[in-house]
Amino acid sequence: MSKDAAEESLVRFATRWWAPVYRISWNMLGNTAEAAAVTEETLLRELRSGTPGVPRRMSLYRLATWLALVRRRAGVPPMGRRSTTHQALDHLDDRDRAALVLRDGEQLPVEEVATILNTSAPDVRARVHRARLVLAGRINLMAAARGALVPRALSGLPC
Repeated sequence: MSKDAAEESLVRFATRWWAPVYRISWNMLGNTAEAAAVTEETLLRELRSGTPGVPRRMSLYRLATWLALVRRRAGVPPMGRRSTTHQALDHLDDRDRAALVLRDGEQLPVEEVATILNTSAPDVRARVHRARLVLAGRINLMAAARGALVPRALSGLPC
């Protein structure tokens, strides 16, 4: 492959995968600079080695999630003014947050999320359910602290 063809291939690859990988990284970290670094590292690692026999999307999402979890556990601070949802996401367990981001944020099927997180589909369902409850509760608490009224249907509580 010529140098021009290789560069064109790299640009196509990065253009195709940057947005979804960055979105996962950002939702996991809440830090734009760190999310960009995770995205770059994910794409470079995938280009260098990839995972034979695993669909590219699964491989990229697994690697991005793993790298973001490593950075979260290392104490990467969130940055800038963040939405109420992102502030509430900070209160989730790392794996619950990953399950929620992949399932609800990326709208992946439960089975794919289970494969990416190396767990079972029932575990993913439980993690997503727990994350939704915690998220709804935290958002409700933050709204109440600001004096905002949250409709019961949106509060995460039974109607």
